Amino acid sequence: MMAATAIASAVLGYSAASSSSAAPSRTAAPIIGGQGDFKYQYMPNLLALPAGTALVNAHGLVTDAEGNIILTYQNDNKTDSNCLIKWKPDGTAGVKFGSHALCDGTPHGLKIADEGAEQFLYHANNNQKLTKTMMDGTIVWQVNGNFGQDATLPYRPTWFAVPPQSKFIYLCDGYGSNNVYPFDRYTGTWTNRTYGGKGDDTQHGKFSTNHGCTYDPRNGMIAVADRANHRLEYFAFDNDSPDVFEYKKTVDMAPVMGAATLPCNFRFYPEQQWRSISPALDGPVAVLDYNNTIISIVNVSVLLEADQHKHPHDAELLPNGDMVVATWAPGRVSYWKKL
Repeated sequence: MMAATAIASAVLGYSAASSSSAAPSRTAAPIIGGQGDFKYQYMPNLLALPAGTALVNAHGLVTDAEGNIILTYQNDNKTDSNCLIKWKPDGTAGVKFGSHALCDGTPHGLKIADEGAEQFLYHANNNQKLTKTMMDGTIVWQVNGNFGQDATLPYRPTWFAVPPQSKFIYLCDGYGSNNVYPFDRYTGTWTNRTYGGKGDDTQHGKFSTNHGCTYDPRNGMIAVADRANHRLEYFAFDNDSPDVFEYKKTVDMAPVMGAATLPCNFRFYPEQQWRSISPALDGPVAVLDYNNTIISIVNVSVLLEADQHKHPHDAELLPNGDMVVATWAPGRVSYWKKL
């Protein structure tokens, strides 16, 4: 566990290798963040954007079966019609792709799923568009606009949870109703079930910006990043029925990350001693152990302030232990090598 002074320093914007809250220039000493055995060095020459990319906001990240790094982003709706970039596992040779049908609007959450011998991508678009695609962006199914839910509620979907053995996927409507909606993963059909809704931090199972949804293989539950309530909420579900979405427990991020922390998402890595990673919109990216104890904090918004990496929106650990971070507005993506 990190010492209390290290935690406080990291949250305030300092790192074990930096005594200034201002980011060094790219020609200065290496930029290093984190603590203890989990320090990371920023690699400015990796994850270069392909020619013609008009990256307005950066949103979701995944790694495919070959280790390639994939980002979804919002384009400028003028010069760039794509919304996906794929880099090689070492962060080089980026290629952008994606059709108008997929990319128009505000692409947001991105998830990857193994289904039989194939992998698929699940996309949640803030402009009321849900899409399942092949890995090359070919559309399998797409749901545009309202799908039969209460039309009097706001609707701006943010992310899917895609449990590996489930017949269903779970949509978080994080910028809209704060509901969770289960869908049939093979047809894109809503199951006519609704869970959650708007609530404060005294109401478990209710949300205030249920931004990220993900499956936690450590306990077989769905974790919801309840962003404005500064916590992670856990739910049991049934692989074969949409009738179960039952609150089980909470992980409160405020005591360590600060009362104003805004956790956007969580990723879990059983192959890396069950560590997880959580980016917070207010600036830090936390690495946690099996027990959800924070073991390292990289304050990306401070360390890369000069390049405007302001709001970490998604982050992932790569198979080699390195870290990739996507920041929201203005859109940026950074590669951090584990030391």
